Amino acid sequence: MATRKEGYKSLLRLLQRFADRHGSSKQQVCRQKKTQEVLESTCFLFGQLFHNTYPDLSPDCLYNADETGIYFDMCPSSIWAVRGGGSYVANSETHSNRITALMTVRPDGLKLPILFVIRGEPGGVIETNEFNEYPPGHFYAMQKKAWMNGDV
Repeated sequence: MATRKEGYKSLLRLLQRFADRHGSSKQQVCRQKKTQEVLESTCFLFGQLFHNTYPDLSPDCLYNADETGIYFDMCPSSIWAVRGGGSYVANSETHSNRITALMTVRPDGLKLPILFVIRGEPGGVIETNEFNEYPPGHFYAMQKKAWMNGDV
């Protein structure tokens, strides 16, 4: 006769297989340290303080910018392999490629062109030979680690 613990594990495995089959994954819940009301109140108070401090500032002089890292060509942390077979991956690199994207918007809704900071040697092959093939309408810069710094 199966115990309650074995039944739970069996049900959990069934649910995990179902989730895998349908593209879902188990994730940890993130808890906020402050309530939503406190966060909204802080945002509102900052907005009031800012507009009281700079009452004559035109909306076309304000910019909201945020940068985000984009990783591509990442090496897999695990692979599917036939049981009993080898799990060798040929030509696997140990580092992924990285781009930093800086996106900026004004209060009037105008979105500025994206600044892409690409990992590579400034003045190197990518910058001299490939920049003109990148999509027009945005800005591109090279940096050794693709981070925003004082030069970019």
